[in-house]
Amino acid sequence: MYKKIKGVIFDFNGTLFFDSDKHEEAWIKFSTEVRANPLTPAEMSAKVHGRTNKSILEYVFQKEISDGLLSEHILKKENYYRQSCIKDKKNLKFVKGATELFDFLLGNQIKMTIATASEITNLNFFNKEFGLDQWFNFNNIVYDDGRTEGKPAPDMFLKAAKLIEVKPSECLVFEDSESGIAAAKNAGIGRIIIIDPSNERSKFQNHPDVDMVIEDFTKGLRNNKLVKFV
Repeated sequence: MYKKIKGVIFDFNGTLFFDSDKHEEAWIKFSTEVRANPLTPAEMSAKVHGRTNKSILEYVFQKEISDGLLSEHILKKENYYRQSCIKDKKNLKFVKGATELFDFLLGNQIKMTIATASEITNLNFFNKEFGLDQWFNFNNIVYDDGRTEGKPAPDMFLKAAKLIEVKPSECLVFEDSESGIAAAKNAGIGRIIIIDPSNERSKFQNHPDVDMVIEDFTKGLRNNKLVKFV
């Protein structure tokens, strides 16, 4: 029997918005420009997905990067990413069932927020394109501000839980990456659900820290009840 869930924390990229291909495209283009070879699929999985730009860039360059250069590199990569999103406008949308879940959570006074490795420029882009502030208190969204340690460290989820005033053990996290699972586990999150529309379901289903693997958010609501998620 799971402890009563009082708060829900969503990762964004690859969880609420299926955009892993857009980020990979941007990082491959950036990496090819600065180190003459693209990031490999293995590097994407281990060093990119779920991690902060600072962490990724220090891996790409294999050294620490000054604040000035860090900002310059981030702006370039994220500009590539947003261009890719805009080019594929028809897929610039929430994962199926997400808005219905948001409405359910709000209607049942279950607190929720987002904890994302995205930085503020992208977060503002998402707010404009998705209307995040229809459902979320923008001040409670945790993002890569350059001060909060990124996943797999627990800091983002601990901060998110604190902002919505719910104990981590009473929170449910929706994630899509290995680093996100580790971060949630390290934060003492009560329940971890993985969004995975790809062919990696078996990997996540056998993960000792994952409670459930789903393709989208449509399976959890039935007769206006969260029969599977909480």
